[in-house]
Amino acid sequence: MLTKRTLLLTLTGLLTGYAATAQSATPTTAGPQPTDVLSWLAWGLAAVVLLFGMMTASSLASAVAYSVQEQEGPNEAAPAVSDAAPAAAPTVSVASIPAVPVEQKVAA
Repeated sequence: MLTKRTLLLTLTGLLTGYAATAQSATPTTAGPQPTDVLSWLAWGLAAVVLLFGMMTASSLASAVAYSVQEQEGPNEAAPAVSDAAPAAAPTVSVASIPAVPVEQKVAA
């Protein structure tokens, strides 16, 4: 009952306020106009579409770069030789390197 009464009083007040504004001789332009709200909505939607487009493009570029890297295989270029004396590098035997599982590609 209390909710229904509050709702009816609020709607009645809004209706009389709109009616009084519609009858006034000088229109007031305070606040956003419908065209402003629609343009805000259009710009917001365009920003979301642009954001998703950029995310998709970066994801595709990353996938293509990974695919090209996989197809080329390991880099077989000769290491750069410097004029400085080489630092003493620790020797690592093949037996001490842990085995790494190979990923399998599954066709979808």
